[in-house]
Amino acid sequence: MKTFSLSNRFAIAILAGSLAVANAFAQGDFEGSGEVPDPNCVGDGCGYVSADQAAPNEDEDNANYSYSDNGATTEEEPWPTSTEEPQADTTANTTASATATDTDSEEEDEAPEVATTNIDEEDDVSPHYIEENAADYRARKEGFSKGMQFGVRAQVGINKNLGSKASDWNIGPELGAGIMAKLPLGRSFAVSTELNFSFRHYGYEGKSEYKQIDTDSDEKTYSKNDATINEMLFEIPVIAQFVFDEDGFFIGVGANLGLKMSGDSENEQTINFAGTRMKETRSNTIPTVGVEVGALLDVGCAINRWLVLDLRVIQNFTNLLDLDLIAESSLMHSKLYTMHVGFGATFLL
Repeated sequence: MKTFSLSNRFAIAILAGSLAVANAFAQGDFEGSGEVPDPNCVGDGCGYVSADQAAPNEDEDNANYSYSDNGATTEEEPWPTSTEEPQADTTANTTASATATDTDSEEEDEAPEVATTNIDEEDDVSPHYIEENAADYRARKEGFSKGMQFGVRAQVGINKNLGSKASDWNIGPELGAGIMAKLPLGRSFAVSTELNFSFRHYGYEGKSEYKQIDTDSDEKTYSKNDATINEMLFEIPVIAQFVFDEDGFFIGVGANLGLKMSGDSENEQTINFAGTRMKETRSNTIPTVGVEVGALLDVGCAINRWLVLDLRVIQNFTNLLDLDLIAESSLMHSKLYTMHVGFGATFLL
């Protein structure tokens, strides 16, 4: 019975010793394991480190700290012993900054100035500003540009015949419209041409008296003619324009060519002979020439870049009537050189 008790006691002692050794290995306290609880970690989840890493560093002022991220160790850096920097370092930095500022200032003073252009701050009186804007102003007022310009022109006017037997011709109305093209050849000179479709109306009122022969009537014998001419033609003027100032006033000189497209005439003749009055109407007995040539004078002003107003005078050098085909005796020896005066408006495209 005693033997059994001793055996039980011995077994219990062995079991207790085994448990103590296992616990020592689990806690890392067993001599020879080389791991101890991390003294720098507080709280649950702290691991174990070797005894050398757990030992404090004797020279804390020169100690280095290290950290790792996913097992990669970075370069060690000294751990600051104080949050305040020494006064000597601040003074040195201030001196260095002042020296660098003085050096930069000297370099800026010695560096050449770079020309810059600021449109918003540009002075209106600078020479290039005045020159460029004067050209733009002229282009806007004159309608001039660096390239060819096109436009549409409309005109209303009157005509008056001058020359031999022209006193019986009345002032007639005119209408015209067409297209124009202008080629600037400089700031103050341009050449333009047009293709205009024109309508002209001429009016004639003539009266001729005859001597009475072997008649007992006291009434005079006379012949009265009321004639009208209508014609439509193309006009092709070629004009050299000269600009005198920046306000858009210009003068143009050139030549005008008229090509007759169609025309008709009507003459109503009233004859009073010995108290007897007779009327007769004849058509197309006063033909006009097919080609007219004349000189042109044009004076105008550009209101803006899109609108130009002008007063145009054309003096023809060719006779209005075709004397080879005329059938009216009262007009057979007429020499009519027509003057055309028109007011026009050109709309630039």
